Amino acid sequence: MAYLDIDNLQSVFLDDDALGARHLHRQPCGLLNITSGRIVACDPLVQPERAAFVRSVNRRGAFPVEVLHDKGRHALAVLWLGERGGQRASDLRWEPALLEGQSQDALGDDEFFGYPVDAGVGCFMDADAAKAMAEREARESEKSVHFNYYDDVLAEELGSADIANHYPQGPGTANNIVIFSSGWGDGSYPSFWALDAAGEPVALVTDFLTMAGGDARDENDKRSDAYKASLSPEKLAALDALGAAAVAGDSSLIRSLLGEGLAGANEIVPSLGETAITSAIRMNQLEALRVLLGSMPSLPMPMPPLFYTGDEEESYLVYARRLKKPRVPGLMELLEKSEAAAVAAAAAEPAAAGKSLWKRLFS
Repeated sequence: MAYLDIDNLQSVFLDDDALGARHLHRQPCGLLNITSGRIVACDPLVQPERAAFVRSVNRRGAFPVEVLHDKGRHALAVLWLGERGGQRASDLRWEPALLEGQSQDALGDDEFFGYPVDAGVGCFMDADAAKAMAEREARESEKSVHFNYYDDVLAEELGSADIANHYPQGPGTANNIVIFSSGWGDGSYPSFWALDAAGEPVALVTDFLTMAGGDARDENDKRSDAYKASLSPEKLAALDALGAAAVAGDSSLIRSLLGEGLAGANEIVPSLGETAITSAIRMNQLEALRVLLGSMPSLPMPMPPLFYTGDEEESYLVYARRLKKPRVPGLMELLEKSEAAAVAAAAAEPAAAGKSLWKRLFS
């Protein structure tokens, strides 16, 4: 079966809360002026002359374009031809956006017809805008043989946001091109029409293939989210406060928070992805570390596995040794004494069979 990730495509209809749970965020890109009804999706710097899709749209006017992104990386781009709130995603039919001569029947498993990207950007535009861009490029090239559309026109418009609402003939003219960075950058990306019961397009979506199943989270993200969901609001707040105090080196506040009993020194702080002990080591907060270690009945030699570094066990001492930043005087000695005490305590007890407690808890 040809490539079609329905869950990816349907995610453009989710509300902001549902998107956030999948680590996706909606960003408006501007309004696209549709003057001919013939829509082009392409890399405008590589193939601005690309043909319009076979299916045209009957509506004329200005229509919103959005991208869905994860930490700034664009996962989907959508041209809205109908009201998002007035649609039920399950009622829509999806079909690939094809050019003249392309047939879905020619596609094998997970294959698709997409537009090639070689400049790291994609766009939506009316076919009339492509003509306007070609006219602008021809005019500017006559003035200078060194003219480059990206360097001389688009670079400033794109800026750090990697989005531009570009009017080739200048602001206020009839045609524009809504440009956005393309997922992982260069590649080939398919587009799909969302059709209502009458067969009318309500959206055109480009899938930048950065996720599957409409969820931008990786396995580490999912594990982190599950951990956060297991915490009560009170414990979550206490852990975050303890982590912030460890980073700041506020020993007095650390004592107070530990005394309340909601947050432990060796528990992962969700907002930091590490324990308060790790934060104190990383930030060279010696007195904060002393208080945190002092709260432990006996220091576990391995740190809890961190959500974004895999499940390898290592001790706090090993972690401190591999940090490039020099440790403050006394910090390494404190960790060495703590680990020596933990080793001695462990030797006095029967060896635990199987995985360690921390490994069992976080695997």
